[in-house]
Amino acid sequence: MSKFIPTKAKWKSHFTLRLALLYGAVVLCLFLSFLVGRYPIPPYTVLEIFLSKLGLVTPHWESTLETVVLSVRLPRILLAIMVGGSLSVSGASYQTLFKNPMVSPDLLGVSAGAGFGAALAMLHGAGWFEIQTTALVFGLIAVVLAYGISYVFARQEITVMILAGVIVSSLFSSFLSIIKTLADTENALPSITFWLMGSLGRSSNDNVLVMLPALLFSMLLLFLFRYQINTLTAGEDEARTMGVNVLLVKTVVVVSSTLMTAIAVSICGIIGWVGLIVPHIARMFVGASYPKLILTSFGIGGIFLLIIDNVVRGVPDMELPLGVLTALVGTPVFAILLSRVRKGWV
Repeated sequence: MSKFIPTKAKWKSHFTLRLALLYGAVVLCLFLSFLVGRYPIPPYTVLEIFLSKLGLVTPHWESTLETVVLSVRLPRILLAIMVGGSLSVSGASYQTLFKNPMVSPDLLGVSAGAGFGAALAMLHGAGWFEIQTTALVFGLIAVVLAYGISYVFARQEITVMILAGVIVSSLFSSFLSIIKTLADTENALPSITFWLMGSLGRSSNDNVLVMLPALLFSMLLLFLFRYQINTLTAGEDEARTMGVNVLLVKTVVVVSSTLMTAIAVSICGIIGWVGLIVPHIARMFVGASYPKLILTSFGIGGIFLLIIDNVVRGVPDMELPLGVLTALVGTPVFAILLSRVRKGWV
């Protein structure tokens, strides 16, 4: 009887097939997401709108339908996939680098820095583009500060880098509290509070064009160094004996993960738990191999955030904060995954 039960080794084989199924699910969720919203659109109409852009179908629908599909839902759906995938890959990369299952993408203070930057811009009545730009800049500044502190005091020792991230996060969180105290309670403070809870409600095609190059660049860097990053799981000394430039690999992970996280946070606010729990879920399917983990984490993260955002869009007459729902789903899931950490993290 036992020969018919798939072993762990057998389950972790056929990675290509399982990856194809995963990204097939991503495409399916992407298409179905066009049907969710307060403005009902039939599935065949969605398909015809895209085919019309290829010259295969003559438009015969109201222009409003095309605007909703191409200018409202398309960028929001694409950003949900890209943001969810980016946060998940960043979390998986940091967890591999620090060999710690409790690490998340905002470890080095990027979310706290971006939150302060966005709040500062809102306090001065800036436009949406200025808010995003300021959030991105301060998110990057926060990580540079954390990285610089760790380098000065311990030449990038892992533990000191984590503590430096805690210091910088606390610093920018304090600044953010000051901004909230100074903010107008009628306009600025509600806007700051809602932004901090995360939302894809202001997604646009311009946001997609901003995030896509940063995402491709970061993913390419991580993919090129995937085997060197994987060797870090055996320890830095072992990696050096294998000829790995540990300092360069650490820099690649920090720069790539920071860029993806900072761009994501600047566009949609702070969305927690995605980068923490999705890598654990991915490991359940492909193990701890980093080359497999980043591809799997991106797909699962994209599906996860897309489904959560569909729930947000499906609720009539209100816009629920995205970060609140990810926390509501993420906390019980992570509680279940803690049993794996207790038994031994892979």
